[in-house]
Amino acid sequence: MKKITGITTVLIAIVLVSCGPKQFFERTSTGLEYYFFEKNREGKTGQVGDIYNINITATTRLDSILFQEHAMFKRSEPLYPGDFHEGLGMLHEKDSAAFKLSVDSFFGLHNLTIPKGLEKDSMFKLHIGVESIMNPFEHTIFKSEQELKQMKAYVERKQWNVLTDTTGIMYEKLVVNEEGEPLQMGDSVALFYAYSMLNDRTIERTKAGDTWEYQLGSPQTRVSGLDRLLVLMRDGEKARAIIPFTEAFGEEGLQPIIPPYTTLVLEVSANKMNE
Repeated sequence: MKKITGITTVLIAIVLVSCGPKQFFERTSTGLEYYFFEKNREGKTGQVGDIYNINITATTRLDSILFQEHAMFKRSEPLYPGDFHEGLGMLHEKDSAAFKLSVDSFFGLHNLTIPKGLEKDSMFKLHIGVESIMNPFEHTIFKSEQELKQMKAYVERKQWNVLTDTTGIMYEKLVVNEEGEPLQMGDSVALFYAYSMLNDRTIERTKAGDTWEYQLGSPQTRVSGLDRLLVLMRDGEKARAIIPFTEAFGEEGLQPIIPPYTTLVLEVSANKMNE
């Protein structure tokens, strides 16, 4: 199971099953036990690779709450018969359902920590309410729209005076050198740089008095936004920029240092090297 994002939210209504009518779980051919609270047969269904925007509550068999989250999961092929991902495949948008799952299989095979209140060799319930289902392209658009709001808020908070290029990079020149040669792909430059995140956590920077020798367009970095920023600069200039995740480390990030969908803040000065 691949967890993309997760934030604790208000307990969803479907966890209040202990107060409702007795539940009679059905069973799939693989042994997955399930019970539908609501079924929206007209709702959109998904497939492997889609992202499910869901409310989750895990309970013991006696409905004591273990944890609740609002999260996004990327649906994968089931790892074992009766896996959670088989359950996702049964759900439509706006459906809500509960699944009985093995503690050992669910937490062990998905490399998750068993929460307090559960014992090995036991079963627990996973209550799921589906808000939406997005294919990978739709999800990228969704994350980009969220990111743009965060970028604008960052610029406003920092009071930057930025321009925006066609890829969505927001940048501001701190040192201007009108006499310098424009930087081009293939140029070798000596860089002073600092990478950070929107929360101001520094990821990496050149040491004092040191530089990084870099050739524009080379595979020395995965951050395509670095090249896009440099070609907007001239020799001897300094700039800072906010780089969208699509021009940085992408949807996967660079674990464990850089989370998925990370927006980078880059400050860089560039001096063209003699050839």
